[in-house]
Amino acid sequence: MTVSRMAQDGAALGSKRSAALAGGLDPVAGTVEGLTEVRRQETLLKAGALQDAIFNSANFSSIATDAKGVIQIFNVGAERMLGYAAADVMNKITPADISDPQEVIARAKALSVELSTPITPGFEALVFKASRGIEDIYELTYIRKDGSRFPAIVSVTALRDAGKAIIGYLLIGTDNTARKQAESVIADQRGKELERIVELERFQKLTVGRELKMIELKKEIEEMKKSLGKG
Repeated sequence: MTVSRMAQDGAALGSKRSAALAGGLDPVAGTVEGLTEVRRQETLLKAGALQDAIFNSANFSSIATDAKGVIQIFNVGAERMLGYAAADVMNKITPADISDPQEVIARAKALSVELSTPITPGFEALVFKASRGIEDIYELTYIRKDGSRFPAIVSVTALRDAGKAIIGYLLIGTDNTARKQAESVIADQRGKELERIVELERFQKLTVGRELKMIELKKEIEEMKKSLGKG
């Protein structure tokens, strides 16, 4: 079963179920097996609705691939964020091709050390943990069609068939630009505050130093006055 086929099953089953009920027919209801089947179809219908919500959302990118990493689904959110039409990328490239190549290489090296196994830079580096059943959420710079870049938070899930064999991967990304900008503003403010503290400390040292010198000078004057008085 392909990734796109899985995305369509829930809606298709829901349509069949609705049609049967509309006609007053429910051939499986009334038995234990029938109730189980009804619940199964309702679960698939809900799953189909959830899949539709995910794949039709413009708030985050949903990119589904086959087992080799070739893009099979590229939702409207991905189109909006990356500037590609789905037809530009489906069955043509992998998510690694729209990611910062240096970050992909660095990720492959880091995972190779962390997991003590050689990981090839490229799509494998983006999904290796997910392929091993390990939850994987990371930061990655995506490259838009026009060449501009933006930071993203990417969550990766392996898609499996009934036999638990991997048939593809789902990469859900959110644009992290606003958060990065906020962090930059906060860091800048902290930097200015630290500079101000350093200036105040320097001023305090200068002021205290001058006060100490004035005290010492007054003592010397008093001692000189006493010495002259004795003479």
